[in-house]
Amino acid sequence: WYQRRVRKQWYQRRVRKQWYQRRVREIDQDKDFSDLPVGSQIEHSPQSDKVVTSLAERIAKSGGAALIIDYGEDQLSTELTFRAFKNHQQVNPLEDLGLCDLTADVNFKDLKKSIANVEGVKAHGPITQSSFLTLMGIGERFKQLYSRVPEDKQDSIIHAHDFLCSPDEMG
Repeated sequence: WYQRRVRKQWYQRRVRKQWYQRRVREIDQDKDFSDLPVGSQIEHSPQSDKVVTSLAERIAKSGGAALIIDYGEDQLSTELTFRAFKNHQQVNPLEDLGLCDLTADVNFKDLKKSIANVEGVKAHGPITQSSFLTLMGIGERFKQLYSRVPEDKQDSIIHAHDFLCSPDEMG
């Protein structure tokens, strides 16, 4: 679901067989979006808000916790993150429909806003992948693997750890 602000109004942009757009008045009223300059583009997922609100209501009623893991930011992004990958390469999402992996970054700020509307439920995070993996013991696992593999494989263990945990990579 894509929206573009044109002449101080938001328009939903969608894909069917071609791009089309329609005005979305409820977004015009949202204070988080009202100060963005003309020409800004955002991604907003009302369905994600509904799912997270439903989950939070269930937790409020029955107790428990939820762990939501994905890539994204804790702030509104004015860059479009919807993209497609095929054979480990980024490709046009409108080409080879059904044959590509589609992805978009999660807007954790919106999800936390949905949770805040449910009494008795609190949202924490997000945290980086590196922080999460460190808390889950990746350092200890790295040491175990490194000490058990032949010397000619140790570089691949170092590379894998760095790839998962480095801020310059996935961490």
